[in-house]
Amino acid sequence: MDVVTRFILIFIVITLLTSTATPVIGDQQTWTNANNDTLYSGPDKPTQVTFTTCMKILSITTNHWNFGKGDTPGKISLVHTDGTVYGPWRAFGINGTDGEENVYWSYNPGEVIKAGTYLVSDTNPQTWAQNDVSDKRGIATIVYEPSSSQDLSVETTENTSFTAQPTATVPPEMEGAITLTPGAIDPSTLTGGENETETVPVIEQVVFRLLSGEIHGGDPVFTMLRVRNSGFRALEDGYITIRLVSPTGITTYLSGMAQLPTITADEERDIPLIIPTAKPDGNGVTPAENSLICGNYILDGSITEHMEGGKLVRRGDLLLPREKMVSVTGCCQEPQTNNLLRGCRS
Repeated sequence: MDVVTRFILIFIVITLLTSTATPVIGDQQTWTNANNDTLYSGPDKPTQVTFTTCMKILSITTNHWNFGKGDTPGKISLVHTDGTVYGPWRAFGINGTDGEENVYWSYNPGEVIKAGTYLVSDTNPQTWAQNDVSDKRGIATIVYEPSSSQDLSVETTENTSFTAQPTATVPPEMEGAITLTPGAIDPSTLTGGENETETVPVIEQVVFRLLSGEIHGGDPVFTMLRVRNSGFRALEDGYITIRLVSPTGITTYLSGMAQLPTITADEERDIPLIIPTAKPDGNGVTPAENSLICGNYILDGSITEHMEGGKLVRRGDLLLPREKMVSVTGCCQEPQTNNLLRGCRS
């Protein structure tokens, strides 16, 4: 390869990896890091895209070539650096050009998102395609168009009672992180499920390592989850549920649920996890009743397995020493009454 050709290739790669989506009113545009080189599985770095204004996401697709085997479609999300989550969206499968099943996961959200930098989150990074040209980042394609909507971020005024949007910094350890869906998932809405067998996965160890022990109200909690499966069968369709509980037990906040990657028998692994502490509404605003009151919280929760018939069976519990608590700070005052409101960034 001569010097000129090498320079052109490097320029193309840098353009793909650092591209910023800019608006052209009325035009559909595409952001992608897809390429024609040999594909491998398991990204080592996060896939990120930046939008400079509100955008309507028409479609989002991730590549699960998996050496021609594809993968059962899971969920895709866009996670803003302030912790706002769009999705997760239940993807449908698209076959390859030679009939390979489910080598692409895709969804057509039709949702307007606010400006900012986003992490593309995929529920099975183990089969998500990557290669050197994508800089070992998960391969994704996003089709979008500029929105005529006003910027979805909202400033707090004296006549409102909601928290302002935080600006949390995502730690580098969160590459390929799983983000919890706020609230609970109804298992009856899930498809598939494991068959009842005599052997079961036994999640013997579920330990947190907090990367953000003190946060502003509305910011997500960043943590590393260590899981060990000492059973005789893989945990194929596992889900994690997280609650934040005050030391007195008076305040319990259901942070959310997320599907876990496959954990094989006798495997121990670390899973980066983003835990939301606020639930924005459809306009990107966080109502006061949807975020944590300032104070200290213990992480609590469980790992379950989705079984046939639409039920979740507990396979393990979470462990976090009581002295390692999440501290929510940065409280606001409720307008006019001066009562303590949920945490927010001033």
